[in-house]
Amino acid sequence: MNEARQKQILAGQSSIAQKVFAYVPIQTSWSTHEIHGATSTAKATGASPYAIRRALGELKDAGLIREPAGGKFQRDAATPKPNKEQSVTQVSKQAVVSIKRSEAGALDVLASLSAEVFGLSDEIGKRMKALAGRIEEVALSVEAEREGNAEAVGKLKQLQELLKGISQ
Repeated sequence: MNEARQKQILAGQSSIAQKVFAYVPIQTSWSTHEIHGATSTAKATGASPYAIRRALGELKDAGLIREPAGGKFQRDAATPKPNKEQSVTQVSKQAVVSIKRSEAGALDVLASLSAEVFGLSDEIGKRMKALAGRIEEVALSVEAEREGNAEAVGKLKQLQELLKGISQ
């Protein structure tokens, strides 16, 4: 992945994920605990280990980092974009950028906020699906328990009738 693509994807991540990304090592893989320790030591974020774990999951889902071993995270080095432009075009682009800097800054912020909202909606959707699955599991277990209780009640009534029959 080249640097520009990496920056573009990273701009769409939450602020915690962006901070955590800087502390995911390139050459070795670290556990969530080690990454949390590094961010805490550097005072980059005061987020809980759960929030760090969630941010690592977001970064992994976005393809910015990978998980070579269970619970160990590592990022790949970004390949620099080859510089094929001539110096004349660079000078003209710099002039245009300096004129539109305030507009571009606001547009970049809006784009990153929009990407964050999309990411949040995806996360909420995933959580709601997981919650619906859990609710369905509980409903099935309640139904099974209810059927077991109905069988036990039937047997109890049968036993009561037998006892009544014996006592008469």
